[in-house]
Amino acid sequence: MTEEEIGELYTRLAFQYESSIDSLLARRIIYTDLATTSREKLYDSLNEEKLRTSKKIRDYRETMCLYRGLMTCKDMVSLTELAKQYFEESPGYVIQSWMRSRNTLEFLRQWENDMNEEFDDRACEELIHQGHTTSLTITPSLWIRRPHAVGMYVKQGKGGGVSAYPEIAADFRLWLDPKARLAVVRKYNI
Repeated sequence: MTEEEIGELYTRLAFQYESSIDSLLARRIIYTDLATTSREKLYDSLNEEKLRTSKKIRDYRETMCLYRGLMTCKDMVSLTELAKQYFEESPGYVIQSWMRSRNTLEFLRQWENDMNEEFDDRACEELIHQGHTTSLTITPSLWIRRPHAVGMYVKQGKGGGVSAYPEIAADFRLWLDPKARLAVVRKYNI
């Protein structure tokens, strides 16, 4: 095998590993802490192998950032902490209120379709329909579980809360703060 073929093989391995980890996270089989530790071990071992075989093979963390963009390179933002800035007593209720809006659900759906190959759009459609025709309350946990969404993460218990990728958190922040939303609209003449 040439150095280029070895590099390509390791890159494919890392990409498949990332997809598997994301799937486990989406199904809540593992949590972010374990996923992060596991990723670090994999990348360390791949980079160690790279040093033994060649200096020309790209660093695998960098490769995965190039392939996956936001999915592996950006830290999640706590929606719970954002909500607490405006409503100290019931941040979970505020997040659920945000998720009652059809526009919010369609935004989340679009994000997932763009960023998550495992997203079940049919289950999402059913969930949105149920949420607006019955008394079903769509929560972040339900959103993650039913259509296999990965854009948000829920941690239960003490120190827990809801986190999301930066684009989703930005939408939530603009929903919370009409003044900030107006500033964005004025700036970009939307």
